[in-house]
Amino acid sequence: MNDLKVVLVGGPPRGKTTLARSIAGRLGFASTTVDDLVTTARFTTSAETHPALHQMAGVGHVRYFTTGPPERLIADAEQVSEMMWPIIDLIVRRHISSSNPVVLDWWLFSPLRVSQIADPRVASLWLHIDPDALDRRERAITDFREGASDPNRMHSNFMQRSLWRNGLVAAQAADLGLPLLYQPGDRSVEDLTDAAIVHLRRARSLP
Repeated sequence: MNDLKVVLVGGPPRGKTTLARSIAGRLGFASTTVDDLVTTARFTTSAETHPALHQMAGVGHVRYFTTGPPERLIADAEQVSEMMWPIIDLIVRRHISSSNPVVLDWWLFSPLRVSQIADPRVASLWLHIDPDALDRRERAITDFREGASDPNRMHSNFMQRSLWRNGLVAAQAADLGLPLLYQPGDRSVEDLTDAAIVHLRRARSLP
């Protein structure tokens, strides 16, 4: 896979960064999560100049997810995706022409948008998590909901946004014939990484 320069890993929140780092380790690539780029963008902008990046300003994530209806959370996420995509596209294209291959992960990658890059040196992998497993995983992260006035409502709002993304990724990837990595809940990172490497080799007709 010497021609491969960029691997994009998408899917719902939770689990992608660990998988991306494992894939990067197998390939000898660097690994970057776009969430870190979003955090950097927030530090270097303001709510006045880039409101889409500062939706939680003044309220924090607990209140944001507790009081924000799922429709608003989804709309806000789409705004972040729109704002960040030109930066991501630039990063991808610079890695294509450099000697520094990378695995990038982000929960707001869209199979449809990623497919438009249309460069053989860029590949994508899409994590699809069983909804019950996704719910169990989220419930286990109790510190995320610490301090919530209504933890169940916060969980429900967050989960509805996650399930929206989970379904969108699965539908778009299937329509485009892109590789889906299914996580029923008990599949190890090593197993998912093995499957990812098989997909990447198959896409390049390599043994």
